[in-house]
Amino acid sequence: MPAAFAEWLREQRIPFGENTSIAPHLNFRIGGTVRLLVSPASPGHLARVLEKLASGLPSTGLAYVVIGGGSNIAFSDGLTRAAVVLAPASPQVGARILEDGSLQVEGEARNQPFLAWCAANRAGGMEFLSGIPGTLGGAAAVNAGAFGRSMSDVLLGADIIDETGAHRTVDAAHFAFRYRDSKFKLGRETVLALRLRWEPGDEAAIARKVRDHLEYRARRHPPYRQASAGCFFKNPLLGGVKTSAGKVIEECGLKGATCGDLAVALEHANFLLNRGQGTFADLRRLEEKIREAVAARTGIVLEREVIYVSPDGKKY
Repeated sequence: MPAAFAEWLREQRIPFGENTSIAPHLNFRIGGTVRLLVSPASPGHLARVLEKLASGLPSTGLAYVVIGGGSNIAFSDGLTRAAVVLAPASPQVGARILEDGSLQVEGEARNQPFLAWCAANRAGGMEFLSGIPGTLGGAAAVNAGAFGRSMSDVLLGADIIDETGAHRTVDAAHFAFRYRDSKFKLGRETVLALRLRWEPGDEAAIARKVRDHLEYRARRHPPYRQASAGCFFKNPLLGGVKTSAGKVIEECGLKGATCGDLAVALEHANFLLNRGQGTFADLRRLEEKIREAVAARTGIVLEREVIYVSPDGKKY
């Protein structure tokens, strides 16, 4: 299948590379090479690539992974035997208000440009996405959130390509949302467009709230130019109350802890930083070091929020 699929990509004039480094396409900069790296130039090409991969999977076994912004994912060292599809980056947000009053936006739209569109169009209620890197589709897949709200609070439905390669329109229940999770996070279905609930607002007020959220993050998080996957662990429940994973890790004396070129950020202990040459092996060692120390001191078992991709192309 890789050879036949590569030939199909050439016929369709869709850019791709073979045995290509994945790290430059990830915020964490952690990962080796992938069997195929496909770069569709448009949403239409993205849909055709996914249709081809999904419909051929049962007989060929070629695993595939779709990456939006690459903000919360790390790949194994060495070769990943899979096709990795990069969602096309577009300078256009691709958003509009539908006749039923919902807000539709393309899945590959980046969060920050989308928030600028929201302010300009007086569409409030999305400001919680301020400072969260990546795309709207990725945010929905992992149920991203901050400041007391998550994507599950605003998502009404979506247009998707399912695991068979078929186009479908689904409602929010199809996502089976949980805290920082949905069936899309580790599954093979891909979000093409989302329909969101919004609130009428004032342009200046929306822009100000976005700016306030960004400033809050800038004061408490490592600089975004540093290689990281954002918050690494989910916030745990302590006595039935959601507790900051960063605070728990800090109280265990782990700020600044290192393994190889991976380090716990001094600004916020739930951020792990790749200081330049960090490997997946370094990351796993640091993850286990944190887990073990926290469990030994507090009894809390931390759950990873960041997605890993195995050498055979499976997300876990």
